[in-house]
Amino acid sequence: MSDQHEAAPTRRPLWMRLLQSFTGPWTRRNLLGWLAVFGLFLFLKGCVIDQFTVPTGSMEPTIHGDPNFFRGDRVLVNKWLYGLRIPFTTRWLCHWGAPKRWDIVVFRHPDPTSPHRHLIKRVVALPGERVVLHHGRVTIDGEELPLPPELPPDTYYVNNVDMQAMIVRWEDSIEQRAFLSMVQSEYPMRYGVEPAPGVAPADEYCVVPDNCYYVLGDNSVSAGQFSVDSRVWGWVPRENLLGRAFSVWWPWERRRDFTGFSKTWWGAALLYGIPGCIVLYEVVQRWRRRRSRQRAE
Repeated sequence: MSDQHEAAPTRRPLWMRLLQSFTGPWTRRNLLGWLAVFGLFLFLKGCVIDQFTVPTGSMEPTIHGDPNFFRGDRVLVNKWLYGLRIPFTTRWLCHWGAPKRWDIVVFRHPDPTSPHRHLIKRVVALPGERVVLHHGRVTIDGEELPLPPELPPDTYYVNNVDMQAMIVRWEDSIEQRAFLSMVQSEYPMRYGVEPAPGVAPADEYCVVPDNCYYVLGDNSVSAGQFSVDSRVWGWVPRENLLGRAFSVWWPWERRRDFTGFSKTWWGAALLYGIPGCIVLYEVVQRWRRRRSRQRAE
């Protein structure tokens, strides 16, 4: 009997076998395939479509803001609509579109020190327009702007003058007066409002600069809420825009489509076709590997 014994094959750990059952064999070809899938995912997420958590309630009642996954809305954002940017940066490579009035947009906060990195608001005034809030309404170049039908008819966008008048008028309502006083002290307004103490009636305070936008939230003091928006921190530079929100995808009972994107053929192709192609690719690869093993046996 020979002293030479054939070495028994080393059994791979359970975690490695489970991982390889998902990834396939750890070969150079398979690695390149996964890198391609990962690169495509990063491109789609950085340049085409992405989802965002709504951090605050400033867009209520249209969009509910809450960081809790089972309470707050999650929105899908079309990043391709306004142009092509370097993924995950504010640097645009080219533009082929611009926000329209009342578009719901996601953007980087103009104040880098804010605890909320990304915000979602509604575009109200475009570059070059003179925007003034007057008695709860928005005026553009001197004409009152009709609200979109999805906003409550009692939406009231306050300015400094309105805020002070409401505090005096609601003298008997201690709770409401305290709320307004808190807003006035913590969030002093300066842009897009009527001349008031601390606000100069100059173009720099009411004319939207080039490549900037004036945005507002959907809630208002008529519902006991106040949106911290362009009235407080000013214009949103175009480079800060990430894209237009086109739907709420979660929670399921609140799902809705704002723009009809998912009803177009190209929207459906992006939402369902691309993930379907990735799944199909993996199914085909698994089938080919199984056929190769069968031939080898």
